[in-house]
Order: sequence, then C-alpha cells, then structure tokens
Amino acid sequence: MVSREEFWARTKEFLRFSRTEIVPLILSTLLIGFIFSFRDWGIESFDAVIGLRHFILVSMAAAISIFFRIACQKMFGLSQGYSAEFKVWWAGLLIMLLLSFLSLGRLPVILIGTVTASLMVKQRLGEFRYGFSYRDNALIALWGIYGNLIAALFFAIGLHAVPESYFFGKGLLLNLVMAFFSLLPFPQLDGLQIFFGSRPLYYLGIFLVVLAGVLLLSKTSIGLITAVVVSAGIAVFYLLISSEK
Repeated sequence: MVSREEFWARTKEFLRFSRTEIVPLILSTLLIGFIFSFRDWGIESFDAVIGLRHFILVSMAAAISIFFRIACQKMFGLSQGYSAEFKVWWAGLLIMLLLSFLSLGRLPVILIGTVTASLMVKQRLGEFRYGFSYRDNALIALWGIYGNLIAALFFAIGLHAVPESYFFGKGLLLNLVMAFFSLLPFPQLDGLQIFFGSRPLYYLGIFLVVLAGVLLLSKTSIGLITAVVVSAGIAVFYLLISSEK
C-alpha cells in the first residue's frame, strides 16, 4: 500500500467517473429504485403520490450505495496502481426488470455489472512483479462487496435510530442484495474476478455477506453492535497489515 500522501494525491488527480460510466449508473439507479419500490405504490390501492415518493427515496439510497461502492473500488485500485472503470451489464438490467415483473416485486435482483482494472504504468513502477496481478484484480472487485457492507452498516445505524424509516430500511436491504448477487461467478459480475483471482478471498466475501445479513437484518441492538465491532476489527487489522511504500 502506498503512503497516505501518495494515496490522497492519486485520489485527487485520478478519482472520477467518466461519461461512459455515469449514464449507465444513473439508469441502474433508477431501475433499482423502481424494482425495490415496486410493491409500495399505495397501501390498499394504487397511489401515485405515495409510489413516487417511495421511488425517489429508494433511488436516492441506490445512488448513494452504487457510487460509494464503485468509489471504493476505484480508490483501492488507485492505491495499487490500477484504473478501475465500471462496465454495465445490459442483459443483467433486463433480467432484473423481467424478474421484478414476473414475481410482482417479490424477487428483487441486482445485476448491474462489474469493474475492469487496467494498469497505470507510472503508478505501478516499483510494484512487485510490476505487471498485472489477478489477486489485485480480485481485491479491487472485493472492495465493491466491502463498499456495500459498509453502506449497509450505516443504513442499519440510521434504521436503528429511526425504526420506521422507509429510506434506511430499503437502503439496508438493497445493499445486502447487491453484495450477495455481486458474488455470483458470472463474467459480467465482480464474483468471477474474485473467484479466479483468489479462492480464499471469494470464500471470505461469502462469509462476510452472510454474517452481515444475519447481524443487520436481525434489527437488534446486539446484532448492530456486533456488526460495528467486527467492522472496526477488520479495519484495524487491515491497517496493521498494510505496509506503506
């Protein structure tokens, strides 16, 4: 891991979303907002005002989650000398929409795409073996899962403070769903990069998603406190094992 000064310099200079990323991400955000609010357009009968309000709230939660997730991947990539770019899976978006209609909103699925990493020659100088590393690529992909779990934790804290909040409740759910489906070993998702890059990291990702789901969906103080403690422990462990160059 590069020094903090170098990391922030790289982040300031290179962290950005290109036009080819922003449009698909906005479409993905709106689609997720529609899918996760599908069954919330009225209590006993259709209500456009309530439905639109729910759609906007879920879309906001989805936008925060998606952009935070990919920003985590981009930032970790920069720390290792890679440029990470989001690639949308158009067929995945269609599958999401079809499953939502066929299940009447009971089966929310998120299959928006993956990130691809490319070498930044100057930033990779002095790195071990210099060239492209499949393990680094797996870690970049895994940071998307981490990003979702971090976001889920913050939404869970908000939901604990405001138990009736529709925004926090949907934000928690969609982050866990996104993390789970991202682990599927499909070529268009992060799961395949993690699976072939490092099998232990893949199993770690599954374990963390399941653990987060059990702790956060319990919606109990013990579950939330345990999740916070585990997250803090992982963060401290990561900082201790990371060496600066």
